[in-house]
Amino acid sequence: MPVTSLYFLPASSPDSNPTQDILAKLTSCYDPSLLPPWTLSHRIFRETPSTQPSAQPAPALTNGVNKAKPPAPRFLQILNLSYLAPQTYVAITSTHAASQTRAGTPASSNTSAEAASGEPAAIVSIPAGPTSEEFIQLIVSKFGPLWQQRQILSAGHGHAFEIGDFRVRVGELRQGGSGGGQMGRGAVCEVAWIGVEAEQEKESWEAGETMVKGFWEGLALRGAREVYWVPGLGDGEGTVRQWCELLKPK
Repeated sequence: MPVTSLYFLPASSPDSNPTQDILAKLTSCYDPSLLPPWTLSHRIFRETPSTQPSAQPAPALTNGVNKAKPPAPRFLQILNLSYLAPQTYVAITSTHAASQTRAGTPASSNTSAEAASGEPAAIVSIPAGPTSEEFIQLIVSKFGPLWQQRQILSAGHGHAFEIGDFRVRVGELRQGGSGGGQMGRGAVCEVAWIGVEAEQEKESWEAGETMVKGFWEGLALRGAREVYWVPGLGDGEGTVRQWCELLKPK
């Protein structure tokens, strides 16, 4: 399986276009071969306060101050990726643990796809199309007291390239429903090193991470949030976990 990292480069102003910035860097630095376009759609629901534990033991006081932190909210995410069709993926995750981040470029936050309160997300798949639409309507209409919809994100007609041993996907991330009034959020980019096939030794994996990191740093695009691959996960499962972590509110 390829060694992959995802990047989210936010728009710095209403007039900025991070997607075009990435594409301009790719075409000026390389001679990319076009691959079929791709799409993404993502809905996220936040656990309502009423579903969180209410009966908690009395917290210990430190110098008379309550140091206990409220429980982290869970998120229900519904993800569609055209290159993982024909499935829709449903994941329930929570906010990531700061102890599982790693240092990166300035103004970036680099996170493992498994950094979710120390526990992996629960992920199930359902058929895409009418079945997934019925599921979304069920969550919205019947489970409103449990899950509050936070945002709808999409990337339509994304660009994809093969550049040597790398596969790169770039898309403009927009927030809002299909009815109009969408707002640009920035660009998402997937960089995968495809130079080594499925069974990889530790040294090859570490080499792949170095290659992917070097490729992105070579584009000299600052301020991106990164979610990196976790070894040991299947290709589809790992991809879903990465995207859910990248698109989850921070």
